[in-house]
Amino acid sequence: MDTRYIFLDIDGTLVGYDSKIPDSAVKALKMAQANGHKVMIASGRSYPIIYPDLLKAVDFDGIVASGGACVFYKGEAIFRSIIKGDALENVVKYFKREGIQFLAQTSTAMYCEPDFIDAVIPGLVDAGCSKDLVEKTFVGIKLIDDIRNTPNIEKFSFYLSPYGPKKISDDLNGEFYVVDFSLGKINAPLYFGEMNMAGVNKATAIEKFMAHIGAPMSDSIAFGDSGNDFEMMQTVGLAVAMGNATGPIKELADYVTTDVDKDGIYNAFVHLGLI
Repeated sequence: MDTRYIFLDIDGTLVGYDSKIPDSAVKALKMAQANGHKVMIASGRSYPIIYPDLLKAVDFDGIVASGGACVFYKGEAIFRSIIKGDALENVVKYFKREGIQFLAQTSTAMYCEPDFIDAVIPGLVDAGCSKDLVEKTFVGIKLIDDIRNTPNIEKFSFYLSPYGPKKISDDLNGEFYVVDFSLGKINAPLYFGEMNMAGVNKATAIEKFMAHIGAPMSDSIAFGDSGNDFEMMQTVGLAVAMGNATGPIKELADYVTTDVDKDGIYNAFVHLGLI
Protein backbone atom coordinates (compact mmCIF):
# COMPACT_ATOMS: atom_id res chain seq x y z
CA MET A 1 0.00 0.00 0.00
CA ASP A 2 1.20 3.52 -0.81
CA THR A 3 1.82 5.93 2.04
CA ARG A 4 -1.36 6.99 3.81
CA TYR A 5 -1.68 10.11 5.95
CA ILE A 6 -3.79 9.26 8.98
CA PHE A 7 -5.40 12.06 11.00
CA LEU A 8 -6.74 11.07 14.40
CA ASP A 9 -8.98 12.97 16.80
CA ILE A 10 -7.98 12.57 20.45
CA ASP A 11 -10.91 12.55 22.89
CA GLY A 12 -13.23 9.64 22.16
CA THR A 13 -10.96 8.43 19.35
CA LEU A 14 -7.36 7.96 20.46
CA VAL A 15 -8.09 8.44 24.14
CA GLY A 16 -11.12 7.21 26.07
CA TYR A 17 -13.30 9.46 28.21
CA ASP A 18 -11.49 7.97 31.20
CA SER A 19 -8.42 9.86 29.84
CA LYS A 20 -6.63 6.55 29.17
CA ILE A 21 -4.79 5.72 25.93
CA PRO A 22 -5.39 2.08 24.90
CA ASP A 23 -2.14 0.15 24.52
CA SER A 24 -3.53 -1.33 21.32
CA ALA A 25 -3.88 2.16 19.81
CA VAL A 26 -0.24 3.01 20.53
CA LYS A 27 0.80 -0.34 19.05
CA ALA A 28 -1.24 0.27 15.90
CA LEU A 29 0.19 3.74 15.32
CA LYS A 30 3.77 2.57 15.70
CA MET A 31 3.18 -0.42 13.42
CA ALA A 32 1.63 1.81 10.77
CA GLN A 33 4.62 4.14 10.89
CA ALA A 34 6.94 1.17 10.54
CA ASN A 35 4.99 0.28 7.38
CA GLY A 36 5.68 3.73 5.93
CA HIS A 37 2.44 5.51 6.83
CA LYS A 38 2.25 8.89 8.57
CA VAL A 39 0.18 9.47 11.69
CA MET A 40 -1.05 12.89 12.75
CA ILE A 41 -3.18 14.25 15.57
CA ALA A 42 -6.26 16.26 14.54
CA SER A 43 -7.71 17.63 17.75
CA GLY A 44 -9.84 20.39 19.15
CA ARG A 45 -7.27 20.59 21.93
CA SER A 46 -4.69 23.33 21.73
CA TYR A 47 -1.10 22.15 21.80
CA PRO A 48 -0.48 22.71 25.55
CA ILE A 49 -3.34 20.41 26.58
CA ILE A 50 -2.62 17.48 24.31
CA TYR A 51 -1.94 14.59 26.69
CA PRO A 52 1.81 14.47 27.44
CA ASP A 53 1.59 10.68 27.75
CA LEU A 54 0.26 10.48 24.21
CA LEU A 55 3.04 12.66 22.81
CA LYS A 56 5.63 10.57 24.66
CA ALA A 57 4.14 7.30 23.47
CA VAL A 58 4.05 8.16 19.76
CA ASP A 59 6.35 10.34 17.65
CA PHE A 60 3.59 11.92 15.57
CA ASP A 61 4.41 13.10 12.06
CA GLY A 62 2.31 16.24 12.45
CA ILE A 63 -0.29 17.89 14.65
CA VAL A 64 -3.50 19.71 13.81
CA ALA A 65 -4.41 21.55 17.02
CA SER A 66 -7.02 24.03 18.27
CA GLY A 67 -9.69 22.56 16.01
CA GLY A 68 -7.67 23.42 12.91
CA ALA A 69 -6.44 26.86 13.94
CA CYS A 70 -2.84 25.68 14.15
CA VAL A 71 -0.93 23.09 12.11
CA PHE A 72 2.49 21.77 13.14
CA TYR A 73 4.87 19.88 10.87
CA LYS A 74 8.38 18.91 11.92
CA GLY A 75 8.00 21.00 15.05
CA GLU A 76 7.14 24.21 13.21
CA ALA A 77 3.77 25.93 12.80
CA ILE A 78 2.95 25.98 9.09
CA PHE A 79 -0.45 27.61 9.63
CA ARG A 80 -2.08 29.63 12.40
CA SER A 81 -5.43 31.44 12.62
CA ILE A 82 -5.71 34.17 15.27
CA ILE A 83 -8.91 35.68 16.73
CA LYS A 84 -8.33 39.41 17.08
CA GLY A 85 -9.74 42.89 16.54
CA ASP A 86 -13.50 43.31 16.27
CA ALA A 87 -14.05 39.54 16.20
CA LEU A 88 -12.33 39.17 19.57
CA GLU A 89 -14.24 42.09 21.05
CA ASN A 90 -17.57 40.78 19.79
CA VAL A 91 -17.25 37.25 21.13
CA VAL A 92 -15.98 38.31 24.57
CA LYS A 93 -18.79 40.85 24.97
CA TYR A 94 -21.31 38.21 23.91
CA PHE A 95 -20.12 35.59 26.39
CA LYS A 96 -20.07 38.09 29.24
CA ARG A 97 -23.51 39.46 28.39
CA GLU A 98 -25.05 35.99 28.22
CA GLY A 99 -23.28 34.68 31.32
CA ILE A 100 -21.46 31.91 29.42
CA GLN A 101 -18.21 30.62 30.93
CA PHE A 102 -15.32 30.51 28.46
CA LEU A 103 -11.58 30.23 28.06
CA ALA A 104 -9.06 31.19 25.39
CA GLN A 105 -6.58 28.75 23.88
CA THR A 106 -3.22 29.50 22.31
CA SER A 107 -0.24 27.42 21.19
CA THR A 108 1.50 28.03 24.50
CA ALA A 109 -1.22 28.10 27.18
CA MET A 110 -4.91 28.31 28.08
CA TYR A 111 -6.23 31.50 29.67
CA CYS A 112 -9.29 32.24 31.74
CA GLU A 113 -10.66 35.06 33.86
CA PRO A 114 -10.66 34.64 37.68
CA ASP A 115 -14.20 33.27 38.13
CA PHE A 116 -13.87 30.50 35.53
CA ILE A 117 -12.28 27.70 37.58
CA ASP A 118 -14.66 27.95 40.55
CA ALA A 119 -17.69 27.90 38.24
CA VAL A 120 -16.74 25.35 35.59
CA ILE A 121 -14.81 22.53 37.25
CA PRO A 122 -17.53 21.66 39.81
CA GLY A 123 -20.15 22.09 37.09
CA LEU A 124 -18.44 19.59 34.79
CA VAL A 125 -17.99 17.02 37.53
CA ASP A 126 -21.63 17.44 38.62
CA ALA A 127 -22.64 16.91 34.99
CA GLY A 128 -20.97 13.51 35.01
CA CYS A 129 -17.56 14.24 33.48
CA SER A 130 -14.59 12.25 34.71
CA LYS A 131 -12.88 14.18 37.50
CA ASP A 132 -9.52 12.92 36.24
CA LEU A 133 -10.26 14.15 32.72
CA VAL A 134 -11.43 17.56 33.98
CA GLU A 135 -8.36 18.03 36.15
CA LYS A 136 -6.03 17.03 33.31
CA THR A 137 -7.84 19.36 30.91
CA PHE A 138 -7.36 22.46 33.03
CA VAL A 139 -3.92 21.81 34.47
CA GLY A 140 -1.61 24.78 33.94
CA ILE A 141 -4.39 27.18 32.97
CA LYS A 142 -3.33 30.83 33.38
CA LEU A 143 -5.47 33.52 35.00
CA ILE A 144 -5.85 36.87 33.27
CA ASP A 145 -7.98 39.80 34.38
CA ASP A 146 -9.29 40.54 30.89
CA ILE A 147 -9.30 37.68 28.36
CA ARG A 148 -8.97 40.23 25.55
CA ASN A 149 -5.37 40.76 26.61
CA THR A 150 -4.50 37.14 25.85
CA PRO A 151 -1.80 36.94 23.14
CA ASN A 152 -2.53 35.10 19.88
CA ILE A 153 -5.88 33.46 20.65
CA GLU A 154 -6.49 30.55 18.27
CA LYS A 155 -9.73 29.26 19.72
CA PHE A 156 -12.36 29.74 22.40
CA SER A 157 -14.04 26.97 24.36
CA PHE A 158 -17.31 27.56 26.20
CA TYR A 159 -18.94 25.67 29.06
CA LEU A 160 -22.30 25.36 30.81
CA SER A 161 -23.97 27.43 28.11
CA PRO A 162 -27.77 27.69 27.82
CA TYR A 163 -27.30 28.09 24.05
CA GLY A 164 -26.14 25.54 21.52
CA PRO A 165 -23.67 26.08 18.69
CA LYS A 166 -26.20 27.17 16.08
CA LYS A 167 -27.68 29.94 18.20
CA ILE A 168 -24.25 31.20 19.24
CA SER A 169 -23.12 31.22 15.61
CA ASP A 170 -26.28 33.03 14.52
CA ASP A 171 -26.03 35.54 17.37
CA LEU A 172 -22.49 36.34 16.24
CA ASN A 173 -23.60 36.75 12.60
CA GLY A 174 -21.76 33.68 11.33
CA GLU A 175 -18.37 35.20 12.12
CA PHE A 176 -17.29 32.01 13.91
CA TYR A 177 -17.31 28.27 13.31
CA VAL A 178 -19.05 26.92 16.44
CA VAL A 179 -19.42 23.24 17.32
CA ASP A 180 -20.06 20.90 20.25
CA PHE A 181 -17.01 19.16 21.63
CA SER A 182 -16.38 15.71 23.10
CA LEU A 183 -17.15 15.36 26.80
CA GLY A 184 -18.48 11.84 26.88
CA LYS A 185 -21.77 11.04 28.58
CA ILE A 186 -22.97 14.04 30.57
CA ASN A 187 -26.15 14.71 32.50
CA ALA A 188 -26.40 18.48 32.19
CA PRO A 189 -29.04 20.17 29.99
CA LEU A 190 -26.38 22.68 28.97
CA TYR A 191 -23.99 23.03 26.06
CA PHE A 192 -20.22 22.71 25.80
CA GLY A 193 -18.38 23.70 22.67
CA GLU A 194 -15.57 25.40 20.86
CA MET A 195 -15.18 28.07 18.22
CA ASN A 196 -12.70 29.21 15.62
CA MET A 197 -12.95 31.93 13.05
CA ALA A 198 -15.40 31.03 10.27
CA GLY A 199 -13.74 28.87 7.63
CA VAL A 200 -11.27 27.36 10.09
CA ASN A 201 -11.79 23.72 11.06
CA LYS A 202 -10.03 20.37 10.98
CA ALA A 203 -10.80 19.87 7.30
CA THR A 204 -9.22 23.16 6.18
CA ALA A 205 -6.20 22.39 8.35
CA ILE A 206 -5.77 18.93 6.82
CA GLU A 207 -5.99 20.44 3.34
CA LYS A 208 -3.21 22.88 4.26
CA PHE A 209 -1.10 20.06 5.70
CA MET A 210 -1.50 17.85 2.64
CA ALA A 211 -0.75 20.75 0.28
CA HIS A 212 2.35 21.64 2.29
CA ILE A 213 3.82 18.14 1.96
CA GLY A 214 2.63 17.78 -1.64
CA ALA A 215 0.34 14.76 -1.15
CA PRO A 216 -3.16 14.36 -2.62
CA MET A 217 -6.21 14.43 -0.35
CA SER A 218 -7.11 10.98 -1.69
CA ASP A 219 -4.24 9.60 0.40
CA SER A 220 -5.69 10.98 3.66
CA ILE A 221 -7.64 9.01 6.28
CA ALA A 222 -9.48 10.53 9.23
CA PHE A 223 -10.66 8.93 12.48
CA GLY A 224 -13.28 10.72 14.56
CA ASP A 225 -16.25 10.45 16.88
CA SER A 226 -18.06 13.78 17.32
CA GLY A 227 -19.14 17.19 16.04
CA ASN A 228 -15.81 18.86 15.39
CA ASP A 229 -14.79 15.88 13.22
CA PHE A 230 -17.67 16.37 10.78
CA GLU A 231 -15.91 18.47 8.12
CA MET A 232 -12.75 16.40 8.08
CA MET A 233 -14.81 13.23 7.66
CA GLN A 234 -16.41 14.83 4.61
CA THR A 235 -13.11 15.98 3.14
CA VAL A 236 -10.55 13.18 3.49
CA GLY A 237 -10.06 10.29 1.15
CA LEU A 238 -11.37 7.75 3.68
CA ALA A 239 -13.37 8.41 6.86
CA VAL A 240 -13.47 6.05 9.86
CA ALA A 241 -15.92 6.48 12.76
CA MET A 242 -15.34 5.02 16.18
CA GLY A 243 -17.97 2.62 17.51
CA ASN A 244 -18.78 5.22 20.18
CA ALA A 245 -19.22 7.99 17.59
CA THR A 246 -22.35 10.07 17.22
CA GLY A 247 -24.97 9.08 14.66
CA PRO A 248 -24.09 11.83 12.14
CA ILE A 249 -20.41 10.87 12.21
CA LYS A 250 -21.22 7.20 11.65
CA GLU A 251 -23.44 8.12 8.72
CA LEU A 252 -20.56 10.00 7.09
CA ALA A 253 -18.03 7.24 7.61
CA ASP A 254 -16.78 4.80 5.02
CA TYR A 255 -16.11 2.37 7.85
CA VAL A 256 -17.23 2.11 11.49
CA THR A 257 -14.79 0.42 13.86
CA THR A 258 -15.27 -0.67 17.47
CA ASP A 259 -15.30 1.67 20.48
CA VAL A 260 -12.18 3.55 21.53
CA ASP A 261 -11.82 1.30 24.60
CA LYS A 262 -12.49 -1.86 22.60
CA ASP A 263 -9.40 -1.67 20.40
CA GLY A 264 -11.15 0.54 17.85
CA ILE A 265 -7.98 2.05 16.38
CA TYR A 266 -6.12 -1.25 16.17
CA ASN A 267 -9.08 -3.08 14.64
CA ALA A 268 -9.56 -0.40 11.99
CA PHE A 269 -5.86 -0.34 11.08
CA VAL A 270 -5.98 -4.10 10.56
CA HIS A 271 -9.22 -3.85 8.53
CA LEU A 272 -7.74 -1.13 6.29
CA GLY A 273 -4.50 -3.04 5.74
CA LEU A 274 -2.39 -0.34 7.38
CA ILE A 275 -0.80 -2.95 9.64
